[in-house]
Amino acid sequence: MKKIIVSVALISLFHSCKKEEKVAGKPEEEIKVNNTQTSFPLPPVFLDASKSEDEILDHIQHRKSEIISILNGSSPQKNDLIYEHYKKENDSALALLTLKRTNLLDDFFQFNQYNPDTETTTLKVPEKYKKLVNRYTQTGIEFWDVGEAYTELRMFPDFYYAIFNGKLTADYQNYLNMITEEDKVLFQSDAAISIPWKDVAKRVEVREKFLQEFPASQLKTKVHEELQRYRYAYLLGSDNSSTQNDEGGFTPENLQEYHRFIKENPKSETTEIIKQLISMPEDREKVYYFVNEWLHYPYGRPLD
Repeated sequence: MKKIIVSVALISLFHSCKKEEKVAGKPEEEIKVNNTQTSFPLPPVFLDASKSEDEILDHIQHRKSEIISILNGSSPQKNDLIYEHYKKENDSALALLTLKRTNLLDDFFQFNQYNPDTETTTLKVPEKYKKLVNRYTQTGIEFWDVGEAYTELRMFPDFYYAIFNGKLTADYQNYLNMITEEDKVLFQSDAAISIPWKDVAKRVEVREKFLQEFPASQLKTKVHEELQRYRYAYLLGSDNSSTQNDEGGFTPENLQEYHRFIKENPKSETTEIIKQLISMPEDREKVYYFVNEWLHYPYGRPLD
């Protein structure tokens, strides 16, 4: 039910956009694609819900070829905007496909078979779904297991990298490299952080470095929001993987990790937060509110 609500909300948002959307305040330019003229900025192409599953998948494949052709005759600055628009297009298409395959997504977790002897999980898709799953895979779409019996549709982690690598400005290329690597693993499942604390710290570190290297980037706001979310996770954890013990002090594992971070990142703002945190009395509530106030974090998580 949660996935359906999210998808409907996405589709409502996408359908509020015009098919031939233009970027306000910027004149159109012309670029050549296969000896034809294409207007720029390239507007996103959003499909409506009446399209069949095959039509949507065909569109995604055709659009990928079209985008690749356009990039070859465009500048890195223009390609940044094409990248942004293209992601929105595909997110819209994925939302439509999610609605059409809700039942399959609900059952997909059952196809993952765990072998306790080898501690490995193998995906075994029933015969009746193999052709369909292969079609999605060939289109660049993954059935992504996010835990708690949920499966989502997403583009493969390296989908955009394969198309845009080497064709973007330095800041967009840096960001693409960053998220391509991070999206290969699940960050959180069942209200627990799924990666080692040092890897959470790395997500903080690369975003701090990005903001230092590209202070005027169009991605500045997005990266800063991501930085705050990863800082929050690094400092407080999550409901089922807290950084604190029952008494309100930090666990030995997290304290060790914090001291490593301080040593390796002496000028980091996160280091300043950590120094104050580990010097505070053991009090879960005070630590929680201190972190939220420092990060200006709007969401927060309920105390255990």
